[in-house]
Parts: sequence; structure tokens; C-alpha cells
Amino acid sequence: MKAVEVVTLTKVEGANLNSNGTEGVISVLKKVRDPVDGKEYVRVSGQSVKYHLRQILKELGWELSQIVPKKEGNQKVIVSLGEPHRYIDDDLFGYMIAKKVDGKNATLRRTAVVRTNGMISLFPYQEDRDFGVRYDPAGDNHNIYETEIATNIMRGNFFIELDRIGVFKGGLEVPPLELPVRKETDPTGHEAALYVLPKEERERRLRALLKAIMMYHGGAKLSNFFTKVYPEVVVIAILRHKIPVIGDALRVREGYINGKLVLDVERLRETVQTFEDNIEMLYIGLFESRFANSDEVRKAFESMGMVKVLTMKELKEELEKLPLGE
Repeated sequence: MKAVEVVTLTKVEGANLNSNGTEGVISVLKKVRDPVDGKEYVRVSGQSVKYHLRQILKELGWELSQIVPKKEGNQKVIVSLGEPHRYIDDDLFGYMIAKKVDGKNATLRRTAVVRTNGMISLFPYQEDRDFGVRYDPAGDNHNIYETEIATNIMRGNFFIELDRIGVFKGGLEVPPLELPVRKETDPTGHEAALYVLPKEERERRLRALLKAIMMYHGGAKLSNFFTKVYPEVVVIAILRHKIPVIGDALRVREGYINGKLVLDVERLRETVQTFEDNIEMLYIGLFESRFANSDEVRKAFESMGMVKVLTMKELKEELEKLPLGE
């Protein structure tokens, strides 16, 4: 077990989860243009998603690293404390901090254990806007504005390096720590000290992250455009190598059946079959009442022993027992 890949789908309604600034009086959505069909697709940045994951971890009772102002050269920057042994967000989401280590100038740099490109919509943006007015109670100088909003199916992708959770390179990522040490030889032959948190704490952090993804909520302008953001279907692949395999294979087809979404089962099945030598275990969790072909999903994977198709409630219970591996 080297990595975990998590892919989610959720329907959001009439929302502006991530603004891309304003154009005149219009607050525009963050979007990306597909070069094949030439259409625009709504997106939420990875930075935004990580910010909201941090807030969920805080709601779950985790203490987060403080963000502090710091002067680097002639510039003022804000950085975290860079103490991943103490703070789950420094561990999972990384940092880059210039500081003195053993009296020498050094840069402590931790590449994020959790990678994400945020979220992107499965269907093109439909040019929907909400019209608003800020009324001037003292006169007629009312401010008219518009906000781009979208109803769409959003896909989220996450990739987690299991063997780096709670494991820190001395001198590069952290100064010397009072933690168990093991040695590692890099490709150039140099030996480095690795500081390792207890396995129980590392597993606790992994489960907290997965729980935060499963209950994900957050976005811009939710006071006016409140919407559900947690996953309605999720694929979690436990991988033998640090090579993601699911990617954009989790999709729904166009149209509803009796008001329910329809998963593209064959696309997902072909992908899993192609890369099954890299998959230790794969979980598919879904709200069965929201999908018209949940029985088709179960039938498609019933012959694959390393695939479990579960209700979302069953999946949450399964993740509470998920081991980190060695």
C-alpha cells in the first residue's frame, strides 16, 4: 500500500463555489475551457478545496498550524509554523519556510502529502446569473450587481501518499525532533534521517482526512447560494504504486431516469480492469437512492474480488477500520 486515490462526484445547485474575481459588476465563476469541444467548464481550485478541508478538520477537533506574518528579504509573507509533527495540516498540505536551522539559513520545504486539482464540472457552464441590488436606504444610489452561478455535477480528485503521512526528513522538512528515527538512502546514495510519528497517530490522520473528504462542505458566497457539496458517489483506490488510475473515469451519463443520476459504469469498469495489477483494494460508495443504476454497478464488479460496492454509510464504517500499512 503506497497511495490512496479518491475520486468524488456531487451535484451542486445554483452555486458560486469559487469566484474568479469581478468583471465590471459581475462576480464570475472560476472556469476552464476544453480545447476539444471549445466549451467552458466550472472549476474549484485546489487551494480552495484544501482551505475548506482544513476548516473541516478544525470542526472535527484537530488543532491547526497558525498562519503568521514573516519577513523574507524586503517582502512580507504569511506562512504556517511548519511543525508537521504537531499539526495535521502542516503534515498533509505542506509548506515552504525560510528559517535558521543549527544557526544556518535554511529553507524547510515539505511537499504536500495530499495532491488535488480541486473540482471540475462534468458538463459545460450554462451562462446562468443571479441579479442583485444593494439598496441605499438614504436615497436612490442603489448598487446593481450580478453573480455567475451554476448547477452541475462536480468531480473532485485526491491523491494521498501513504508512506509520507507522519514521516519527515530531518534538515529538509524539519529541524531535529524528539521522535523515532529511521534511515533512508536517496537515489544519489546520501543517507537521510527520517522522523516517524507512531503508527496509530499516522492512521488517525489518514482517517481524519478521508472523513473530511466524505463530509466536504465549503465554497464562496454560501450565505446567498447555499448548496450541498459532500460526495454522492466516491471511489477510493488503495494502490500498490504511486500511480493514480481512476482520474476522470468516474462520470455520469447525460440525462436522468426517474429523477436519478446514471453512472457510466462501463467507463469505470474498463479503467479498473486495465489497472487492476496496481489496485490492492477498491471501494465504490454511493447513495443508492440517488442513482438509477446502482444494481448495474454491483453486477459489473461482482467478479472482481478486490472491489467492494457499498452504500455510503457502509463505506464510512469501512474507512474507520482502514489500516495505513507498513
